[in-house]
Amino acid sequence: MCCQRNNNLRAAQRKTENKKSEIQIGGFTHQAVLGKGCIQMRKISLSILTLLSIFTLTLPVASAEEYFHTRTLKGHKFSVSAVAFKDDSTLVSVGTDSVLHFWNLDTGAPDWHTEVGLFLISDIAISSHDSRFVVYAGGLFFRPYIGMSYTDDGDIRGYLVGHTNTVNALSFKPGSSTLASGSDDDTIRIWDLTWDAWKSRPVRTLRGHKNNVEAVVWSPDGTRLASGSRDRTVRLWNPDNGANTAILRGHTNTVNSVAWSPDGTRLASASNDDTIRLWDPTDTDSPLYVLEGHTGNVNTLAFHPTEAILASGSSDDTIRLWDATTGLHKATLKGHTGGVNTIAWNSDGSLLVSGSNDDTIRLWEPLAAVDVTGDGSVTYLDIIEVGENYGKTVVDGANPRADVNKDGVVNIEDLIVVAKAVDSQAPVDSQAAPILTQNPHDFSVTAEDVQQWIQNAQDVSADPQTIVILERLLAVGTRMAQPTPEKTVLLANYPNPFNPETWIPYQLAQPAEVVVFIHTANGALVRTLPLGEMPAGVYQSRARAAYWDGKNAHGEPVASGVYFYTLKAGQFTATRKMLIRK
Repeated sequence: MCCQRNNNLRAAQRKTENKKSEIQIGGFTHQAVLGKGCIQMRKISLSILTLLSIFTLTLPVASAEEYFHTRTLKGHKFSVSAVAFKDDSTLVSVGTDSVLHFWNLDTGAPDWHTEVGLFLISDIAISSHDSRFVVYAGGLFFRPYIGMSYTDDGDIRGYLVGHTNTVNALSFKPGSSTLASGSDDDTIRIWDLTWDAWKSRPVRTLRGHKNNVEAVVWSPDGTRLASGSRDRTVRLWNPDNGANTAILRGHTNTVNSVAWSPDGTRLASASNDDTIRLWDPTDTDSPLYVLEGHTGNVNTLAFHPTEAILASGSSDDTIRLWDATTGLHKATLKGHTGGVNTIAWNSDGSLLVSGSNDDTIRLWEPLAAVDVTGDGSVTYLDIIEVGENYGKTVVDGANPRADVNKDGVVNIEDLIVVAKAVDSQAPVDSQAAPILTQNPHDFSVTAEDVQQWIQNAQDVSADPQTIVILERLLAVGTRMAQPTPEKTVLLANYPNPFNPETWIPYQLAQPAEVVVFIHTANGALVRTLPLGEMPAGVYQSRARAAYWDGKNAHGEPVASGVYFYTLKAGQFTATRKMLIRK
């Protein structure tokens, strides 16, 4: 939802003898109307103003420690069970809806999708040797299923026959067309694939697990195979002769995922015991580290391709990043509203992709992706830069960096991403006032613009942190644009009469602890609205005024009738009447 910026701030103006004057306040340029004791600002231009605060985040540009949700891919009707990169611009996903999706990551749009049967698909794999086809696996009612399709049009190339129960996991040997599969029949099978899947047969079957095989993965050099099972063990295999070379014990529940570090010196395993274990594959008697922090089953693992970072996805709806050398927790990525089933990095680690039971795929990028100004930090300046391009398309000349989610248009979704980054290291309830410093860049964002952004964010149900950040920007801009009121005043609520909610505006001549009390006509206290310590200024817009939802302290809607509201600000007290009409 887009809006056109309007550099004129519309407000009520007293009918009086007026004269125009230019006023400079703290870096703002104002067109003011001067009358009998009132000043009404008609234009707020954020000129040479940098809004910096404790929310300012210094940016380690190439760091993999901070990743932010920048895009959401929607299309699956049910849980997303697996994702894989065909290349850095194409993502393949599959879910329990048995639909294979191909996504163009340059645009965020689906290229195409196709149904691949009536089976529940649990995993997919694409060979680094030949990305022209994708293999997918699953099953239904104890019937195994491994299919193979072209990646350019989804044309089915056939099926692999051999397992006797549902297939849970797939992995290609690096640089080859040799495939490993793990199944509920407790076995791992190795296949030498040809273009005609019907002619492909398993060349070896690995036996040893005592229960379902949930995960298989080749070592980076292709000389070893690791597997995880419902029997709570991780096993290492020699795929050339099928020998089980090691059994890694320690997990107390099903092992859902195993992953090798890019150099092959670390092996990670994830389990329904809510832990991750890091192993030295040459010394498997005990794990190097046990990583704890998830509060649900750990379903999926992926090592960063160039840094010592391990990502994990869990049924607790989060992704965690860990130091793969020390086992220390680095960051928690939140946003999914269902368990995270699958994660994958692109080739250089600049993009992390996750699939979830909330039926969506989320894309996570480093902090550099939201540094819109390119100055090495993420601050309110980045929000303003997005705002200056708001409603524009990249084709029509918008700053491409302002189109954070790369959908071709600068809109509320881009603002939300940047606002989250600004707030990433600041507590939501922080009361610290932004510090104002000068910057050689000129801006022309108005308070009306920011109010519209807040409304747009509310329309798309943005999280409360985003709204708070935008309201802070509005508060600072409004406070700078308006002189400090000479008197503290309680103003008329609006709308009035109302049903069910109303806003109670006021202005403060000096900072004060502010509380609003709601009473019945006979004086009974209905609700107390503690607003906290508020700076001097005008609190008149919906974004700033006190808000009452028409409910009492127990959350019950109050009856129609006359009510009174009292503002207490320091030593100041005033009362006005309002009417609820239902």
